[in-house]
Amino acid sequence: MPTPSVDVVSGQVTNPPIEDGQPFVWTCAEDTGSISVTAQDMPGGKPWFTPSPISFTAPGPSAEVTAKGVSPVGGWSYVANVNTDHAKIQVESSRPQAKAS
Repeated sequence: MPTPSVDVVSGQVTNPPIEDGQPFVWTCAEDTGSISVTAQDMPGGKPWFTPSPISFTAPGPSAEVTAKGVSPVGGWSYVANVNTDHAKIQVESSRPQAKAS
């Protein structure tokens, strides 16, 4: 299964889903240069992806980061040094029994 990637400006995920405990990369097709992305903290003060912050040279992908928590309703947010339009990222459970309704 290909590694998911997230466009840092739009929040669009390629090769979804992003699952808790799984790696993904950040990309930025809309800009070039140094991009820094910092995760919103989860309850308890830990970031929802690690390592956070991550820096990379756009438009290329970042080094892999790992999702560390299933997202709340509405998704996880992040801060980047580009115009992000307030995108939210959905992280799903990697446990099949948690996905059943």
